[in-house]
Amino acid sequence: MGMLERNERYEWTTEGICSSSKIQWGITEQANGVVAILVNAPGGVLTGKQLRIISEIVGEEGIIKNSRRMAPVLLLPREKVGEALEKLKLAELRVANLHSSVRNIVACPGKGLSSNSRGDTLELAAALDQEFYGTVLPWDFKIGISGCPRNCSGVHCHDVGLMAEPRGRYSLWIGGTESGAAPRHGELVRKGIPREKVPAVIRRILEEYSELGETYKEELGHRIRLYRVIEKVGREHFVNAVEETLV
Repeated sequence: MGMLERNERYEWTTEGICSSSKIQWGITEQANGVVAILVNAPGGVLTGKQLRIISEIVGEEGIIKNSRRMAPVLLLPREKVGEALEKLKLAELRVANLHSSVRNIVACPGKGLSSNSRGDTLELAAALDQEFYGTVLPWDFKIGISGCPRNCSGVHCHDVGLMAEPRGRYSLWIGGTESGAAPRHGELVRKGIPREKVPAVIRRILEEYSELGETYKEELGHRIRLYRVIEKVGREHFVNAVEETLV
């Protein structure tokens, strides 16, 4: 089991975005020449200050679009991107990634906001983002958190899905995918995971994914999603890794 590498460094130049790792950061030129900046916002949560600064960045005539992963997308002329990135830093906001790391974490409102929810979602999303933002991985890694079986965040359709249970515990699914021509549900791996153990479980899954992705890189090709790794080594490999972490 290897150690995870983290890399949050990127630079905007007149040629585009430059990164010292294989992570592909969310600053991309669109078909019409406008540049889109994908802003990291786990659970889709932004403070009033952050919203104000984002509004200042795009201006009164500018456009903000929310992605399906709850991340705001700022659409700007190329010449305004550098200044926009500086203002995002002042608001303690970061650029989200497109590939090769943990994507913006999706989470429903959770306990305290939803009458149906059985547990925390937004604070957990923020904690997981803080721990794993910038982690270098074989390809995309998507996490979804739902507070109850209504499953507003579609936990079965992510690489890792967490659903709150009563008394501060969570069920865990792995190996789902929501995109592409062949979407698939993940498999239930474990129920009853204590809240305090969730980050360690996610870290162990990421470690296994990173190491096995490297092992099967030539065989599986460039886009090594978690479900493809699971197909190679079997579900039980990850079940055992989770159980070892919970001991």
